[in-house]
Amino acid sequence: MQDKLLIVSKIKKTISYVDNVLINFPNAEHVLKNNIISNFYDLLELVYKANIHKDIFFMKESLVKIRMIEYYIKISLEKKIISFKKYENIGKFLLEINKMINVWATNEKNK
Repeated sequence: MQDKLLIVSKIKKTISYVDNVLINFPNAEHVLKNNIISNFYDLLELVYKANIHKDIFFMKESLVKIRMIEYYIKISLEKKIISFKKYENIGKFLLEINKMINVWATNEKNK
């Protein structure tokens, strides 16, 4: 199924990348791993809600989810669970998604 929203495609691509990174997480860090992936799926859900309801509230909530994911990924780096390269790659994906949501929210405010 083709997504009409570019941001949805970007989030799905990021989830796919992160899923591959999370495969190597140690069992002792299952809570961190689950928090990362659940926040990504929550982010995807919020973007769908924002699109349907055209509500800035959901866009702002999406930005909060991105901040939480960034925090969890940073913890993963500090614990040396992921490499700096993977940290950078995920960060680039999140930055792009963040920018897209901010532009979208600005456009919605100006309507």
